Amino acid sequence: MQDIPPQTLNLTPLTMHTESCSASTPPSASATPPLRSAVEPTHVGEQRAFLRTVRQRLREVADLLGVPRGDGIREHVRDVVVIASSSRGGSSMLAELLRKTPRLLHFRAEINPFFVLSELSHPCSGTNSDALNVHHSTLSQIAELDAFFAADVGNACEGSAAQERLASDVAIRLMLQWPHIDFNPREVVSIVREFGRIGTDGNSLQQFHVLLLEQLRERHPKLNAWYYDIAPQHIESLAPTLARPEGPPDSFVLEEPPFVTLRPWRLASRGDLGTRPLIIKTPSNVYRLEFLRALFPRARFRVLHLCRNPAASINGLVDGWQYRGFFSHRIEGKLGISGYQGAHAATWWKYDLPPGWESLRGHSLVDVCAFQWRSAHAATLAFLDLNPQHDVLRIRFEDLVGPPSKRLEAFERLTGWLGIEIDEPLEAAIRDGMPPVMATATPRQRRWFQKAAMIEPVLARPEIQEMAERLGYGQDPRTWE
Repeated sequence: MQDIPPQTLNLTPLTMHTESCSASTPPSASATPPLRSAVEPTHVGEQRAFLRTVRQRLREVADLLGVPRGDGIREHVRDVVVIASSSRGGSSMLAELLRKTPRLLHFRAEINPFFVLSELSHPCSGTNSDALNVHHSTLSQIAELDAFFAADVGNACEGSAAQERLASDVAIRLMLQWPHIDFNPREVVSIVREFGRIGTDGNSLQQFHVLLLEQLRERHPKLNAWYYDIAPQHIESLAPTLARPEGPPDSFVLEEPPFVTLRPWRLASRGDLGTRPLIIKTPSNVYRLEFLRALFPRARFRVLHLCRNPAASINGLVDGWQYRGFFSHRIEGKLGISGYQGAHAATWWKYDLPPGWESLRGHSLVDVCAFQWRSAHAATLAFLDLNPQHDVLRIRFEDLVGPPSKRLEAFERLTGWLGIEIDEPLEAAIRDGMPPVMATATPRQRRWFQKAAMIEPVLARPEIQEMAERLGYGQDPRTWE
C-alpha cells in the first residue's frame, strides 16, 4: 500500500470528563488526504500479509467452485442510498425490511469485511479510525473492493439457481467469518447440498446454519453457532452441549460477530445496477460519506439519515459492549474502559471506530457509547452541511416501529422518497413488523429506563442535548418513545 501524505482534516472528538463535559468542534468532512498515525500499530505488517493470503485463498476457492468473477459495479450503479445512522440506531432492522422488496438492491449484510479485506480499514487505511475520504477512492485497493462488491450486490431470491449457488456462497462466507480455519470448500458444498432445498424463512435458515456448523465442527472444533445472529432457541435445541463463548472468535476478525446467516441470493445484473437504487447500510459509513460519493462517480448520491433518540441508542450500545459479540477492532495498548469486562476488554473495540476514539481510553463505558452516538450524527450532519446539493431524508426509528398507522405513514414517506411502490412483500413486513436483527435483548419501548441512573447524566450534557434537539428530540428524555 502506498504511503499516505499528511492531512489537515479536523476530526476533533467529543471531550469526555469524569464530572463534566463541554462541547467541542464536531467532525468535519474534507477531501484532503488522511492522517497516518505517528506510531503505526506494530501488527499492521502482519495484518497486511495475512490479508494477502486470505485474498489469494478466496480467489483459489472461487475458481475451484466455478464462481465467476465480476467486473465491478462502481461504474454501473446509477442510484446510491446510504443509510447513515449510529450503531444500535435501528439500521439493521430497516435494511432487513427493505430487503423484502426486489425493487431495491442490497449487500447481503455489513460491508465492513470488504473494507478490511481490501486494506481500507483500521489500521491499514492510515486514518486510525473508520474514516475514509476522497483520497482513498484513488488507491489501487479500490479494484479489490469493487470486485468484492460485485460478488455480493443483489436480492434475496427463492429460485433453483439461487438455491444451487447458496452452497458456494456459504463456503466462501465461512472463510470470511473464520479466516484462520482451513476449510475444504468442496466438503462444505457437499454438506450444504445434502440438505436439499433450504427454506427461505428466518427460522429455516437459522436452523440450517446450526446443523451445518455442527457437522463441520467435528473437523473444526473452533466453530461455534453462538457467534452467529441466530435465535438462542435454535442453538439450544440443535446443539444443546455447545458452550457460549466469551471474547472474539480469534485474534483477528474480518466479519464482526454476530455473523450473518446466508439465504439464497441473486446477483444484480447490469440492468439492475442502472435502474434500481442500491441501499448501503453499515454504521461506519458515516465516516466514509465523501469516499462513497467518489467511489460511485456516475450515481445519484442520497443520504437516508436514520435517527434514534440518544437514550435508546446509548443503552443499546452499552448492552452490546457487554454482549458476547460486536468485536470490530483489536487495538494497540490498553483501552481501560470501566464497565467493559472480560479478558478481551483490554484490547478489543466494539462497533464503529470514530475519529478521536483514543481520547476515550480510561473512561467509562457509557462515555464511550455517548461518544459513538454523537460522533456518528455529527459526521453525517457535517457532510450534509458541506454538501447541501445532496438529497437527504431524515426519518426516526421510533416512527418505523411505532403503532401501525404511524409505521405506515413513515414507510410511505420513505418509499416515496426512494421512488418505489410498497409491493405485497414489503407491505406484509410493514404491517407485521420485523423480528429483531443483531439484537442483544428483546426490544421494548424505553428499555433504557433500567439503566437510567447510568445514562441520564450523559443525556444532560450540553453536546448530547444539542445533538438530540438538532435531530428533532425534545430536552426531556422521559418523553422520548
